[in-house]
Amino acid sequence: MSLILHTQPDLIALPPRAEAQICYVLVSIAADAGGVGAPVSWALVADASRSMRIPIVSEAQFRELVRAGGAQEVLVDGVPVWQLSGPVPDEIRASAPSALDYTARALHSVVERLDRADRFILVACAEQAQILVPSTDGDRRADLVAGISRLRSLRLGERTDLASGLRLGLAELAHGATPGSVRRIILLTDGFTERPDDCLGLARQAAAAGVSVSTLGLGGEFQDDLLTAMADLSGGRASFMRRADQIPAAVAAELDAARGVAAQALGLELAMPQGASLRRATRISPSLAPLDSSGADPRLQMLHLGDLERGAPIRLLLELLAPPEPPRPPPGGARRRLCVLTASSGTARVSADIVAHYRAAAPPPPPAILAAAGRVATMRLQRRALDAADRGDHAGAAGLMRAVAARLRDLGELALAEAAMRESAALETTGQTTGVGRRELTYATRRLGEHEV
Repeated sequence: MSLILHTQPDLIALPPRAEAQICYVLVSIAADAGGVGAPVSWALVADASRSMRIPIVSEAQFRELVRAGGAQEVLVDGVPVWQLSGPVPDEIRASAPSALDYTARALHSVVERLDRADRFILVACAEQAQILVPSTDGDRRADLVAGISRLRSLRLGERTDLASGLRLGLAELAHGATPGSVRRIILLTDGFTERPDDCLGLARQAAAAGVSVSTLGLGGEFQDDLLTAMADLSGGRASFMRRADQIPAAVAAELDAARGVAAQALGLELAMPQGASLRRATRISPSLAPLDSSGADPRLQMLHLGDLERGAPIRLLLELLAPPEPPRPPPGGARRRLCVLTASSGTARVSADIVAHYRAAAPPPPPAILAAAGRVATMRLQRRALDAADRGDHAGAAGLMRAVAARLRDLGELALAEAAMRESAALETTGQTTGVGRRELTYATRRLGEHEV
């Protein structure tokens, strides 16, 4: 396997200025078609708190509950909602699956697709965390099924501490993964967790160990900002499920993605000369998200990009600060190296130079750069709106969300623009986002870079 690194434009055209100036470059990293897929070592960390165990009744079952007095309509913050007034009858509970039931179904299907060289780990967590399936070979199906069957009957407390489950999953992967395998954690939750900062720290720890953390958020009341940040820090995938019956497809997609990995634990190093610096890095595709760089020396930074899948190049927009250049460049202009990029995965390495060409008649950035920058600006504006809403600045958040809608219309994303306007209206009238609507908008915005070239 070898890596392919491409930058656009070949030369960054800049006018000579006596002060530093911002410039942009698109970076694409792909893998050649050679090589054989590696085995998969993966841990599923499932939220097993009370909300994941609540039976999901059908419309007919709900009407039966209402007729029997088992559910009643109440006002919560001035909004009418239905609440259970007692325990769900046994006959309804027996036929109404919970989110954990759907999770178990998903895992039973996945077990049939595991090979002998694969390893599977199952961790459940609420107030406490417990390993239900230690690192086990994929062909030991009876052992895997026995561990999965315990998931629905667990009682690990009422609160949720995802960090405890993540820590167990990472530790089990550290000593139980197949050598050379694709290592991945899949985190499934429908709610809020204690110690979110610990979850972010564990995502960084996973990235340093070459483990990607993919997150699956269910419903309208989970921490979308936390789950997307964990996936972005470790190079994993972040997915949203509106309904519990979407869990099996989402879990199967994670296994398919791991099977399609061509290069593991991809990193991009940026080495910059004196006067140049990295101002911002944003992944454009497979999903649109800001990236954090690491490194004690600002002139030598590293981006952890996670695993690279076949046929799915990773594309980035780098925002660099170019050093000053005297206002009178020599005939033909002056060229300055701004950065040396080095992409690496295992023993595979490839490098490319980013060079600025200072000249008096510098043309504007290429259309591809402007299109990517427009999508990045829209994503960041939406994040500002949600941050304002979380701080309680509802009027400010509503105004920012209207600005997001205008930019989405300019990008031709009319459905997303309408969704942003609905969130703006909800903020103005109720002082809150709409839960499911907010999360659908957040995850849909992350797909804005899918068609970038």
